[in-house]
Amino acid sequence: MKKDWQQITRRWLGRLSVSFMIVAFFLAYEGYKRYQILHGQADWQVSLNFFAATLSLVLAFVGVRERHRPGGE
Repeated sequence: MKKDWQQITRRWLGRLSVSFMIVAFFLAYEGYKRYQILHGQADWQVSLNFFAATLSLVLAFVGVRERHRPGGE
């Protein structure tokens, strides 16, 4: 049963990798816009946007790795 869930998770990470990249881009862009509006003073929302963008980008890279893994489906 555990192997089935791991296989399903890998498959979905591979399928959603491009979506994670798009989300990461928009989160980083929104953080940059807010940073510019505040004239270079970062608040918690800017930090949260950049953190979420980084997390989304990591998930995208993991998905790309799973998608291009040799011996996969």
